[in-house]
This record gives sequence, structure tokens and C-alpha cells, in this order.
Amino acid sequence: MRAGQRDNLSSRRLFLPALVLLLLQARAPSTALPDPGQTPRWWDVSLSLKTDGDYKLDTGGPAFVGHYSFAIRWTGWLEKDDHDYLLYRLDCRLCDWEAQETSSLTESPGVLTTNDFRERPSFALKYILRDGDDLNLDFIIDRMAVPQADPEDAFPLLLPSSETNGQKESEVDYNACVIKGSNRIEIPESAIYAGPVAKTFTWAWKHQQWLPKERRTVFTSQSHKVEVSLSIIPRFSRPKNARP
Repeated sequence: MRAGQRDNLSSRRLFLPALVLLLLQARAPSTALPDPGQTPRWWDVSLSLKTDGDYKLDTGGPAFVGHYSFAIRWTGWLEKDDHDYLLYRLDCRLCDWEAQETSSLTESPGVLTTNDFRERPSFALKYILRDGDDLNLDFIIDRMAVPQADPEDAFPLLLPSSETNGQKESEVDYNACVIKGSNRIEIPESAIYAGPVAKTFTWAWKHQQWLPKERRTVFTSQSHKVEVSLSIIPRFSRPKNARP
């Protein structure tokens, strides 16, 4: 065999395995990560809220005192929509709910527990709004009537809301009664494009008031402490079951 023929055979032996390797790589499914320069248009959003509160009604005779605590978890997605954002809810659940109310009625003193309460906390995350360079959350937990044992003298028990919401339909200015911390749930818009965001917000709230009733005046007092944990994680594909 001539030297030229031996060189050609050697070249073929080296070329064929390399060609097979290239073909296998072309057929293999892509597992590459998203381009670091790619801009996300979707985000996974989760919000956890914990509250512990008290209320009191003093009629000048019998008094009613209540205590409650609950935890709520909301999950969903955020989608970029031109200059705004669309919010999609996946799940919202009341993870924990405990309540107790005691009365000093001489004719029928007693204690109400969680199962005796006619209402339960109901959470609504309404919007994520752009405000300049920031994003603000608008949420509210619907108020309840207390005391449960005295519907005649019941008053609205205000539950947590964000500063953007402010419970504008209430006669009480919720934001003005925040005595510690802040209920402004706000993050820089640029942060959600830079990577995962995790932030915790806390505040304390208190309101006291004399309420005129028929031929008498009663004293009401209510307060609560709140902790909100917010997580926003970029994703680079539309969730399969996303619905507005």
C-alpha cells in the first residue's frame, strides 16, 4: 500500500467518529439555560401574610374582648403588558385561623371560639401598580363585624391592607392609624429584572373610637400586628395554566 493511501485511510478513521459525534449533538434535546441577556416577561409571585390582633367593646356595663390570629398565602404570576403588568392568581388560601371572644354579660357570660365566628378572613390581591420607578402592591383583607356575641353594638373590625389600598371605603383612615413600620408594599421595578426578589414588610396598627349609639356611647378599640413576605422570581416562559 502506498504512503498516500495510508494517509487517506487514517484521515477517514479520524473524520467519521467526529462526524457521528456532531450528528448526535444536533439530535440531542437542548438543555441550555436561557440567554443571560434575555429579558423576562413573566414572574412567579408568592405572598405570605401573618396577623395577630385584638379588639374590645365597652358599653359602660358589659364588655367584650376578642383576640385573633391568621395566616394567608397567595401564589400566582406577573406578566409584562406594554408599560403595565397583568396579575394572574394561581391559589389563595387561609392557612391558619384562630379566634376567641369573651364577654362579661352578667346574664350569660361566655366564651366564643373559632368555630363560633360567622366570618373568616378573606384576602384579595388586586393589583401590582407602577409608581415612578417602583412597583406597589394593592391588597386588602375584608373587614368583619365584632363582637360576634352582640350584633346590636357590632362595629367594623379592620384587617390588614396595603398603603396603596388604604381601605378607602371605610370611615376609618387605615393608613393614618399605622403606629409602627409601614404598610407600603413596594419594590424597585428594576429589581425584578435583575433576579429573584425576596423582601419582608412589618407594621403595627391601632385605632380607638367612641361610637354614638341610641341614648348612649360605647368605646371601641382594635389593633393588630402584620408580617408580609413577598417573593418575585423571573421566568422565561408562559405558565401553562395562567389565567387572568
